[in-house]
Amino acid sequence: MEKVDNLLNALDSCSCVCSLKEVQDEVFSDLELTAILKEYSISPKESLKEKIMCHPTFQKYKVKETELNLFIMEMNQKFQKISNQRMCFHENH
Repeated sequence: MEKVDNLLNALDSCSCVCSLKEVQDEVFSDLELTAILKEYSISPKESLKEKIMCHPTFQKYKVKETELNLFIMEMNQKFQKISNQRMCFHENH
């Protein structure tokens, strides 16, 4: 369990996670964007969605979110390789 905790701590402090947290703080402190998001949550209109999607802070957030998702996909591929190697090893022995 200690190794898992170490891995989770390392992931939590990696640059893409830290960057996303920073931009997330920007989103929460952007009063204009939070007002639009609140209004959209009450009344999801296409015009509000467009405002959100075009907002620079939201766009910045989406870039960082995408970077993190790509990192997660890369980690999943590595875990899959490790799992497959172990399965093949155990099947042959």
